[in-house]
Amino acid sequence: MQPSAYIRRETAVSIVINLVLSALFFMAVFGRSGSVPVWGVGSYVFDFGPQGFMIALMATLVPGLLARKARTSGKVVAMGGAARLPANIAVRAMFCGLLGAATGMAGSALVVAPWGVTHLDWLTALLAKLAFGGTLAAIVTPAGLRAELIKR
Repeated sequence: MQPSAYIRRETAVSIVINLVLSALFFMAVFGRSGSVPVWGVGSYVFDFGPQGFMIALMATLVPGLLARKARTSGKVVAMGGAARLPANIAVRAMFCGLLGAATGMAGSALVVAPWGVTHLDWLTALLAKLAFGGTLAAIVTPAGLRAELIKR
């Protein structure tokens, strides 16, 4: 299989998985209705940290390990070029996880702070968390896969 097709397929799978997990964790943390508190420990903005960390970590680690196996078995052709991410998969996953956490918390704070809100409507909060989770998976998964599929 060509790397581009493999990356597209695995990215689509990662997006779907992360959308489902984001929804489930959102409901576990914030319930199924009501308003969602925005600021403070355990609140909406704070929750983007763990969400961003886990999505970026797992969207790098799991597809990366699967890609390594597919590449070494010959099911996926190795790519040429140079990776911008660390070669070591554990270091790469931690780096992406930390970047995802920082981006999630800072980005969500920058979006809601100008509104001056202390609570968000449940559905609005859920949809924004899903958008973040899907977008982060769509960015991190192909980057991590490219790093893993490059010839070394």
